[in-house]
Amino acid sequence: DLVYEAVNKPALAGHVVGLHNESTTVKTAVYGAFACFKPATGGGGEFMLADGAKIIADMDKEVLKRIYDKKVRISVSNLDLNFLGALPEGGVRDWAKDSLKDVILQAVEPKFQMDLEMVFNADKSNPYRLSAVEKEESPINRHPVTGQPVWFCNLHNHSRYLRDRRPCTVPEVGMTDVFYGDLSRIPPDDVRHINEVCERNIVEIMMKPGDVILIDNYRCLHGRRTFSGERKHVVTWFESCGKENRQKVEGGKPDDFMNELINKTLVDTADFK
Repeated sequence: DLVYEAVNKPALAGHVVGLHNESTTVKTAVYGAFACFKPATGGGGEFMLADGAKIIADMDKEVLKRIYDKKVRISVSNLDLNFLGALPEGGVRDWAKDSLKDVILQAVEPKFQMDLEMVFNADKSNPYRLSAVEKEESPINRHPVTGQPVWFCNLHNHSRYLRDRRPCTVPEVGMTDVFYGDLSRIPPDDVRHINEVCERNIVEIMMKPGDVILIDNYRCLHGRRTFSGERKHVVTWFESCGKENRQKVEGGKPDDFMNELINKTLVDTADFK
């Protein structure tokens, strides 16, 4: 019931917004409506869409199984608290770290509307870097209406490995990353493969004033290319009027779901319009 600006800030014009679903481990939207009031005056800013079912179908089965089995955790913010290194080792420093984790969690969790854990040195780059990390989640989801398995993962947008290799103007405090569920590193080869599959499935649309694009947030990932000049796009999110699919995996076993996904030609993908 709210309308949001769709990443129009000049400070983010040189930043690629990678493919993502509008979701956290706490809440998600079902449908979205993107509207264009003014295209970027200096060019660029193409709206990107990709079909989550086709991404699964195109992905290497071993890469897909690996990330499905291990699950993912997404880091959404970093704070470098290097002053902690000046404190005496042991009790005082440990007390300060624990206290800061609690205080910062109480401050950031309501803002992000996420179920977060504060973790020091999650990315193994700085023992005093405190990251806000979402709880473990699956990169594959069943569509709530059709029951079809879809890629429902923000790795293409949130991976630090990918952000470091494309235009990115986000400050460190806003840098994100994606780990396996145990906070171990996803192999770069796997990240590159997932990126290649996502890029291959992108449909770019240059929206004109008055254009409105409706998306199914469970099926379709979205993003935005860099732009220059002024740009005015907005988005609103709303609930589904479709009937929820309550199909359960046989026996309730995740392994059965993955075997079904991989062994039966993954998914039956409909043409993406």
